[in-house]
Amino acid sequence: MASGGHVDRIAAEYGVQFVNHTRRAEGRHQSKARRTCLTLLKKHGPEHLRLVFGLINTAQNRGNWSAPCLTAVSWLVSSKPEWIDRTGFLDLFDQLDLEELLKRAKHINPSAPTLTLSVLLSYELDRLMVAEVRAV
Repeated sequence: MASGGHVDRIAAEYGVQFVNHTRRAEGRHQSKARRTCLTLLKKHGPEHLRLVFGLINTAQNRGNWSAPCLTAVSWLVSSKPEWIDRTGFLDLFDQLDLEELLKRAKHINPSAPTLTLSVLLSYELDRLMVAEVRAV
């Protein structure tokens, strides 16, 4: 069974510290989404959570440790495992701006930003992969 200490250790591997949900997360190293990460750890295991953290922990996207971003990336990883195995997937993923996509998702569907973000992520990555194939 996954424990709170385990989720804290995995987050620390990526330089992330969880703060109380009543506090404001300050900087690119803090997150209020401890409970979300604990849920992902329980449902999918430590390697899945590490993959989610690793995808977000890139030059472009580090700091997007919100519950909607973590959950949407988790859904992407679960629903498109063949994409994760692609050579260069991390570079493609790093071309995305998670912060901007989350803003768009909140604007498009304020009542379900996480679901909308997961759809936007899927569309944007598909677009990048098609463009990459055409360029070859």
